Amino acid sequence: MEEKMFVCGFDGTLIDEEEAIPMTTVLAIDQYRMLGGKFVIATERVPASIFFYNQDFNFLDYIVACNGAYIYDQMREKAIYKKPLGKTLIRTIKQSFETVAVIYFCTPSAWHLYASTIYQQKNDKIMKSEIKDFNQFLSQNKNNIYKLELHFSNLEEAKKAFKELKSMHLEIEANLTSLKNHYLIEIMAKGVGKYEAISQIAKIEKIKMKEIVAVGNNKNDLKLLKKVGHSFAVSNASEEVKEVAKEKTSSNNALGVEKILEKIIKLH
Repeated sequence: MEEKMFVCGFDGTLIDEEEAIPMTTVLAIDQYRMLGGKFVIATERVPASIFFYNQDFNFLDYIVACNGAYIYDQMREKAIYKKPLGKTLIRTIKQSFETVAVIYFCTPSAWHLYASTIYQQKNDKIMKSEIKDFNQFLSQNKNNIYKLELHFSNLEEAKKAFKELKSMHLEIEANLTSLKNHYLIEIMAKGVGKYEAISQIAKIEKIKMKEIVAVGNNKNDLKLLKKVGHSFAVSNASEEVKEVAKEKTSSNNALGVEKILEKIIKLH
C-alpha cells in the first residue's frame, strides 16, 4: 500500500461540531489499519483528551499531542518522545503576559487554568483560577508542562502580545490562532512541531514522507502538509491551509476525513 500512514488533525478536522467522531469514520479508520496503514492523530490537545476518544474503540496507532511536544505510542501504551518547556521559560512568559491574558498550562493529563487577580480586575471578570499557588504548581509539575496557551478576547491585544513575545527572542515555537470567539497564542519548546513529530514516527515505522497522507485545517498543520506525499485540507480550513494542501475534501461536519479514507480503501 502506497499510503502507509494517515495523519489527521483533530479539532476542525476529525471531530464534528458536536465533538464526536462518526462511527462510520471509525469503521473506515479500522479498515485502513487492517490494510496495514498506521493512523495518527496530530493535535494541539493534551494526550488525556484523545485517550478519552480511544477508550471504547481502539482506532489509533500514535498520538502527537501538544502540537508535537508529546508523542504517545498507543499500541505499546507509552510515551516515546517528550519535550517539555523549561521552568525559567515558563516563569518568564507567565510574568510577561499574566495581566493581559488567561493562561493555560498544558500537562499530559489536563489544561490548568491561571487567571491572575490583576487580569480579572482589568477585565471586570470573576474566574475560578484552578492554580491557586503558582510556585507550588510549577514545582509539582517540573518537566511536565508541554505547552502554554495565552487566551485573548480581543484580536489587537493578541497581535500585540504575539509581537512582544517574538521580540523577546526566547527558545520557543509559537503561533497565533483565531478561534470561534477568542484568540489563542500557543507556545511550545524550540524545535517542536507536528512535522517534526511525524518525522520521528516515520523513522520508527520505516515509512517515507511520500508514503504519508495528512489532512488538516489550521496553521499548525502547514509545514506537515507541505512535506508529505499526499496532503488534504478540509473545506472549513483556513485559507493558508487550502493554498498549501494538494487536494481538498469536505468539512469536518460532512465526513471529510472518511471520504479520503474510502478512496484509499477502494484502491486496495
